[in-house]
Amino acid sequence: MDWPAQDPARAAWVREHQPHSFLVAPLRARGTNLGVAVFTRPARSAAPPFEPADLQIAVKLAGRAAVCIDNARRYTREHGIALALQQSLLPQRLPAQAAVEVAGRYLPAGSPSVAGGDRFDVIPLSGARVASVVGDVSGYGIHASATMGRLRMAVRTLADVDLAPDELLSHLEDLVIRLDADSGSRERIAGAYGVSCLYAIYDPVSRTCTLASADHPAPVLVTPEGTADLLGLPMGPPLGLGGGLPIECSAFEVPQGSFLALYTDGLVVDAHRDVTEGQDSLRTVLAAVVGPLESTGDTVLKTMLAERPADDVARLIARTQALDASQVAVLDLPADPAVVAAARSWASARSGPGTWTISASSPNWWSASWSPTPSGTAPRPADFG
Repeated sequence: MDWPAQDPARAAWVREHQPHSFLVAPLRARGTNLGVAVFTRPARSAAPPFEPADLQIAVKLAGRAAVCIDNARRYTREHGIALALQQSLLPQRLPAQAAVEVAGRYLPAGSPSVAGGDRFDVIPLSGARVASVVGDVSGYGIHASATMGRLRMAVRTLADVDLAPDELLSHLEDLVIRLDADSGSRERIAGAYGVSCLYAIYDPVSRTCTLASADHPAPVLVTPEGTADLLGLPMGPPLGLGGGLPIECSAFEVPQGSFLALYTDGLVVDAHRDVTEGQDSLRTVLAAVVGPLESTGDTVLKTMLAERPADDVARLIARTQALDASQVAVLDLPADPAVVAAARSWASARSGPGTWTISASSPNWWSASWSPTPSGTAPRPADFG
């Protein structure tokens, strides 16, 4: 083999140093040949040629080096897979809906090769409402990313049932406990610190936001006047570690055109500040930023994060919209399943020629819901938006 022609840099080194003795040891780890380690003694050195004892030392050194090299290769491969899995499970395009304008972003920790369990999602609901979700699975790597994906699918399935935020998180808590029980001695879903999640539903008709938190930082509300405050909702226990403790729900009026900033703790907590200091800084940044959502979100990340953040970050910023009275019709229905047909007829009459232009293929084009209520209570209205 004409190796000098194939490796001119090494050939030049050999010609310059003129080694009088070579020793070659294989780099082999876990049954895989990774290459060879070459030891030389140049001609100007007073050292004698290599001996059999030198070969034994070289083989041991090469063996340890091979294990280190293979560990680095496996680490890089695993985290590359984890990052690809994480990116595939995040929403590639946030759904179009009338309730909020949204901008979401995920940043891995430290470098692009490290993926964690932070996530965000936006889920259109019936009645023109929309759910926003942020969550954090402790840990990094394939396990954290896969767990995040399983919980994201569970949240979407539970959201289709139209549960209140506290009910949804309670069902998610039960799921995490069952998954942990099924995992046996393998790595637990909840890990040592559990899973945090914030689930919020915004209603553009009533202009209210209903939220529940499982050990997740409170969102920041920025009003059109520029005031930025944390929403004072009660924080429930982490999913998987709650021990049956209840998760409470809170509702807030949200003026049209307000910003809601949802985020994971990696945005506000680092080695130099605790969560309170970080949230104060976030409020200050959001109160001073004016502009499109994407640029607002980018400004928040650049201001709040170091060049190489220690933890991964998910952030979701939503600007609230409101439906005008001309876009909404309300029908009060008694607590009787027989009224469903009448409700459909009523809705159809308002979607004909000369009335509203409604496409049946559009998401949430109309919804009528009935639920039994105790005798003597007010009927539940059906909203059509």
